[in-house]
Order: sequence, then structure tokens, then C-alpha cells
Amino acid sequence: MPNLLQNQHGDLYSPGYYQSMKMQFHTWPTAAMSARSLFLRSGFEVERNGSSYFQHNHNPDLAIELVTAGAVVYEDDHCAAKVFPGEIYLVHHNADTIIRTDEGRFYRKKVLCLTGSLLDAIVESLKLVGMRHLKPENPAEFESRIDSLLKQLCCKEHDSESRIAGDVYELLFQLAECFHSKRSAFPAPLLAALDFINSSFQHKISLAQIAYNAGVSQSTLVRLFHRHLGKHPMAWLIDLRLEIAKSMVTATDLPIKEISWRCGYASPYYFSTAFRGKYGCSPREFRTTCLPPG
Repeated sequence: MPNLLQNQHGDLYSPGYYQSMKMQFHTWPTAAMSARSLFLRSGFEVERNGSSYFQHNHNPDLAIELVTAGAVVYEDDHCAAKVFPGEIYLVHHNADTIIRTDEGRFYRKKVLCLTGSLLDAIVESLKLVGMRHLKPENPAEFESRIDSLLKQLCCKEHDSESRIAGDVYELLFQLAECFHSKRSAFPAPLLAALDFINSSFQHKISLAQIAYNAGVSQSTLVRLFHRHLGKHPMAWLIDLRLEIAKSMVTATDLPIKEISWRCGYASPYYFSTAFRGKYGCSPREFRTTCLPPG
């Protein structure tokens, strides 16, 4: 997209981006969250009229975005998702997500931006890595939780930090439950394959092993993955490993060699090559130079 501007964080945006919106923004002082393992950094309600484009440069938070009117287009890894009212999109920590208007050039949304020293580990433990677009059956319940947290941000009551952190975790847990309940629509062999991958990604596993644990032939397994997930099983495995590795690179001080081993790569060199292929720099460079200073 031509004529893009760049802010101090390296994010790209279209001219007039900040002028074509109405926003109610709430945040906490940095000191209130400096020692928190999980916290709500900021939240806002925004209404946009007119064409707009924004691309994160290694998003510093995990953003939970609930669309309430119009439509928003999100793009991750060259895959676009149009999100309508009552639907949720997760803009993950360190993502380079593109957010833009569709042909209607209008939307309203409510956004919570989460941070914390254990954010990436919590996202991984809840199996939210790679989860993005959610169409909940109970959007009003999610909106109520988000409204409650926005209100608490606005009020900034004394000693409410622990309560807010607990409410944030409950929201993440509810999101995880809702994301994974959608798996019930998948065929049983695909569910078995995903469970095997999620529990064994740190080991050397082959397509034959995945198919064996799913109880189907390799060709059937490949068809199931392409039909329901749009990827080859081994591509799904590699993406999972690299997403988890990226979280560990940014959230821990573990040596790159150990992260490589924990994510199923026997060779640190091969791991670094795969990491560079997906994220544009080596794990060490990502840790030291690709992240915004903080």
C-alpha cells in the first residue's frame, strides 16, 4: 500500500489514520504493572469512519479485539479474515498483524491489551498459540467481561490490580475453552492427530507417526488437514513449534540451543534457519534487535 507513514514503534499506517476515528482510551501507569505476571495494560473503544490501514511491528501486547459494528479485516501470515459484529480476533504478542477496513469503510470495536512477564507462557499453557478468529455462540457474555475490565481501567480503584489480573486470566481461560470447543466439529481422526502433535511437538515425529496415532492412512490425514485447517500436517507442526519457540525466545532467558531442543529441533542450526525463514531474523537477533526496546 503506497504512502504509508511510520510511528515511533515502527508500525505502518495510512495517512489520516488517527484523524478518522473516535476513541475512548484507558490505561494504567507503568509502575502499576511492572512486576505483574499478567496485567491489562490498556483498553479502548474505537469507532472508525473512512478507509484505513495499520500494520503492527512486533505487537508489544496480546490484543483481544471484539467487533461491535461494521467489519474489520485482519491479515496474519498472508491469510485474511473478515471479522463481523460479535466476533473476536486475537492480535498476538510480537505479531505483525495488518488491520484494515473493508469496502464498507466503517467499524466499531472494543480492545483489551494484555501484558506481563508470564503472558507468553500463559498463552502457551492455554493452547492459544496460533488461535486468532473466534465466532462465539455467546458474544454478549464476552462483551460483558470486556466492558467490566474497561470500567475497571477507567475507575482505577486503589488495590484493584490483583482483581483485574484475575479477571484477565478468566477471560483468557474462557477464550481458550471457546476456541477448543470448536474442535468438536472436526472428525475424530483429525482431533486425535492434533492432540498427538500438541503433546509430542518437542520430539522428532513423522507424518507416519501422526497418521498412526490418528488411525488413518497418511494420504487421508493430509486430506483432512487440508480440508479443515488449510495446511499439510507437517506444516502445521512446524508452525506450532516456531510459534512456541518465538514465545520462549521473548519471554525467557533460556539459551537458544535449549529452546531449539525444547521445540523439537535436534540441530540449533536447522532451528535458526527455520526461525529466520518464518520471522526474518535468527532467534538471537529476534531477542536482541527485532523487538522494540522496553
